[in-house]
Amino acid sequence: MVNKSLFQFKGIRRKIFAHLLITTLIMGITSIYSYYNAKIVIDRLKSIFTDYVYLNSLNNDINSLETEVENYLSTKSSDSLLNYYTISNKLNNSAEDMMSISAYDNDSLMQKDIGNMIISLLSETDKAVNAKRGRISSEYIEYFTRANKINDYIKLYINNLMYNKLQEGTIKYNKISKNMVFISFLNIFLIAISVVLNIVLGIIYTYRITKPISELSDTALRISKGDFDIDPIKIKTDDEVNILADAFNNMVTNIKNYIDEIKMQAKVEKRLKEQEMQNLKMKNILRESELKALQSQINPHFLFNTLNAASQIAMMEGAEKSSEFIEKVADLFRYNLRKLDKPVTLKEEIDNVFNYMYILKTRFGDKVEFQADIDEKLLDVKVPCTIVQPVVENAFIHGIEDMEGDGHIKIEIKRVGDSIHIDVIDNGMGMSKESIDKILAADDPDNDENKHVTGIGMHNVINRLRLYYNKPNISDVIEIESRIGYGTRVTLKIPDGRGSAA
Repeated sequence: MVNKSLFQFKGIRRKIFAHLLITTLIMGITSIYSYYNAKIVIDRLKSIFTDYVYLNSLNNDINSLETEVENYLSTKSSDSLLNYYTISNKLNNSAEDMMSISAYDNDSLMQKDIGNMIISLLSETDKAVNAKRGRISSEYIEYFTRANKINDYIKLYINNLMYNKLQEGTIKYNKISKNMVFISFLNIFLIAISVVLNIVLGIIYTYRITKPISELSDTALRISKGDFDIDPIKIKTDDEVNILADAFNNMVTNIKNYIDEIKMQAKVEKRLKEQEMQNLKMKNILRESELKALQSQINPHFLFNTLNAASQIAMMEGAEKSSEFIEKVADLFRYNLRKLDKPVTLKEEIDNVFNYMYILKTRFGDKVEFQADIDEKLLDVKVPCTIVQPVVENAFIHGIEDMEGDGHIKIEIKRVGDSIHIDVIDNGMGMSKESIDKILAADDPDNDENKHVTGIGMHNVINRLRLYYNKPNISDVIEIESRIGYGTRVTLKIPDGRGSAA
């Protein structure tokens, strides 16, 4: 759609348009006048040379006719005959045009005479050509001789006529030259007047438009430097600048009123920032306390069962295997009793998982099988302590322990894009979507933490990963895929670039 405001000329737009219209009209009138004078001069000069060029062309055609006739009479060439008829037709048309001239001045009468002589010339040349074609040599020589005499008269008339045209053209050219000098000076004078007038009008319009804008800009510059002690601007125009000045004055008044409010708000904001800093310090203290509070909460029930199993093994198989079992248990407890806020390498985490799986294999035998597919290039990456073993333990407790058949747990460690994925996969009982949503609920307590050897359940792992890597979204640190009766895949996402062991 066309913007209607584009064709509304008012205010500054009207002034600019009026200036452009006046200057355009002045330059247009000057240009049209100069063009008109130039066209008159060109037409006069053209009339001088037109007749001269026409007569010269006619003279050339007559000479060509004579040459072609002579060639044919001497050689009987078909090309010469064809050229003769072509030139003859052209001269015949020119002769008819000359004889049809209605004027009766001396030059016009001479042109009529030339036209008649051309007709006679063409008649004699036609007779000569026909006699040659009939092989009557005495006749074509006679006709050709007559044609030459007529040709000489035609050339004489053409030369006299060209001389007259040249004399007439010289007189006209002298008059045109005199007029050209006057016209040139007149055009220069008009162009100079139009340029000066445009400059004067431009200065006047520019001053009227920019003077109030300059006053506004000077006042705005003082305000930008903090000087609000100024008098209201008084501008009386009938355009947008007047509206702008009124709005500017209102703005200055409002700014003065807002300064005091801003000062009061600044004091309040300062107090709020101080309070915010205190709150931030308190959050950091609470975070540190939370990390420390998450340290090992050893489940006495698991410890009792584990030590009882170690006692039975020692009684049945001897001290060597019992010693190894008890050593693995001790390593597991020692690792889980360390401070949870201290990062460890991914290798240390996996070694702890191997110790845990050794204990499970010792306790439950072939009920559970364990596999590992690990990219060893990633083992030096630093991660939070005790994040993989609780996931493996959760897979055993909730997925495999109550199964009738054999269970399989597989751990995969690989790089995916800019992160490291730790996948714990089991073929256990699986979970419903409601159970997955409950685990992924950030604020939902983990009801089964008392069943874990460390007392650290899935929610504990999720929350520590979010704190450690500063990830507010749970999906940035963990994903869970599960189907009832088919098993579960838990993926821990570790952002790469946190650092590696020295």
